[in-house]
Amino acid sequence: MAGMGAVFALIGAVVGALLFLLLLLLLLLAVPLELAFRFEGIEPLKGQVALRWLFGLVRFRISVPGAGRRRHGQRERQSGRQSGREGRPNVLALLREAELRQRCRRLLSDVMAAAHLSELRLRVRLGLGDPADTGRLWAILGPLSVLARRLGNADVRIEPAFMEPVLEFQAQGRSRLIPLQLLALAIGFVLSPVSIRAWRTLRGSHA
Repeated sequence: MAGMGAVFALIGAVVGALLFLLLLLLLLLAVPLELAFRFEGIEPLKGQVALRWLFGLVRFRISVPGAGRRRHGQRERQSGRQSGREGRPNVLALLREAELRQRCRRLLSDVMAAAHLSELRLRVRLGLGDPADTGRLWAILGPLSVLARRLGNADVRIEPAFMEPVLEFQAQGRSRLIPLQLLALAIGFVLSPVSIRAWRTLRGSHA
């Protein structure tokens, strides 16, 4: 009996320690995170993110030097175009699902609301090479552009290119967000029935 009591006491101590660590992690994720970001280009992507967390106790910068990867990206671009053409219809087929488009719009809207952007300058020009596919993608991003223009200190321009495949991107801004809130939004999106069906569709198409 004494041995069983010691085992139960050990299990209780381990469970208590795990619960304490989980609570501590949740409290840390609930502390606001301030960041300033600047990005430009896609291939290669260049930019920098400056983060300030725990009321200024933690500060660091993350650089994205795209120039060093330019040659590697150029070598793979030709082969990537061919393989991308094979996988592209599967992704575009998901854009034809009205329920998934609606769920993506809702996620983007929730993320923008949770980000608390105090400054935003965004320039995007995109096209998929097919007017119908570009129109479906624009059905997701178009309302986002209108919503972003309503934010204070926001200068947003998102333009569709219906007749050519193109992706131009520039972004700069400041934000104050709560990591726990973004984590909850991401988990809710990934575990939603719409996302699960989309994941199964992609896996089935590549099987």
